[in-house]
Amino acid sequence: MGGRPAPAPPLARPVPRNRKAGRILEAAILFGLIPGSVAAGWLKLPLMPLLWTATFYCLWEMGQDGDPDPGLWRRPRLAPGEGRRTLLTFALVTALLIAAVRVLRPEALFAYPRGHPWRWALVVLLYPVCSALPQEIIFRAFFFRRYRVLFGNGAGLAAASALAFGITHLAFHNWVAVALTLPGGLLFARSYRRNGSLLFVVCEHALYGCMVFTIGLGGFLTEATLRVS
Repeated sequence: MGGRPAPAPPLARPVPRNRKAGRILEAAILFGLIPGSVAAGWLKLPLMPLLWTATFYCLWEMGQDGDPDPGLWRRPRLAPGEGRRTLLTFALVTALLIAAVRVLRPEALFAYPRGHPWRWALVVLLYPVCSALPQEIIFRAFFFRRYRVLFGNGAGLAAASALAFGITHLAFHNWVAVALTLPGGLLFARSYRRNGSLLFVVCEHALYGCMVFTIGLGGFLTEATLRVS
């Protein structure tokens, strides 16, 4: 189960040692200063335009580094047992989160699809493209390609990606968002490292995101002015 990690696409141009400082500064701004400023209220910008602005920046920088690996966009070649692992993990996480919501927020359990079925359906329809896709471009495709020079190509890179993913969710001003996205980020990062497929990890991310909105935790992962659960 799990298989060997998919090989990372080679950089089109080697990164000189003297450019590492620039990568560190870039990462600190993208994954520390900007989300920290939003969380502190110093930067008052809608999160969705901010997310897509960061996505276009990451795509542009990947283009500057060289053509992105074509395997990012093609049909994934899954590691042995990957489909079973994904479904079993999803079932276990879903069961645990449903149990937690039942104990801590019983009134919220499945309240969104029951109370607002059309809005829920719209979220399920749009979330994969509008949210999961740009996040995976940033935190997996870009992060793995851009910061291998800092963290290597092993578990350290996956852990750094997960940490960045969790930290940026401080912008939602609640600890639940970070508690959900830190392990979620590690799950997605490890999937991406094993399979090397952006398409697969976007689908996995979308599956979990839609589940979170369905069971009653979506309000922790939306802007306060757009809270939906």
